[in-house]
Amino acid sequence: MAKKAITKKVTTKKAAVKKTAKKVVKKVLDKTQLDEKIISEYKENKSTYDMISCYIKCYGGYVLAVGAGCTFGASLIWGTILLAAAAGWAYNVRHCKPSEECCKNGNCCKN
Repeated sequence: MAKKAITKKVTTKKAAVKKTAKKVVKKVLDKTQLDEKIISEYKENKSTYDMISCYIKCYGGYVLAVGAGCTFGASLIWGTILLAAAAGWAYNVRHCKPSEECCKNGNCCKN
């Protein structure tokens, strides 16, 4: 009987702590409005972020291939995996011509 009373008190205490924690988290999330801040920052610098993502799309495979070459010395398996990923990347952006046309005036590899 005493064991049930102790278990009930512990359970009640845990429920109270969970409820308080949920309230605190909700207050913090309501105050920060992090989503709106991120969206407004993106809208202010939209052209810069779009240009960065375009260059990553066009030239990221080269970085991946260099990483694969460097990894071969440490691990043949991981080097092969990275090399296959670089080949897949190259296949997906094969229409992208690395030139002055790419990533200019909103023309991100749409040739």
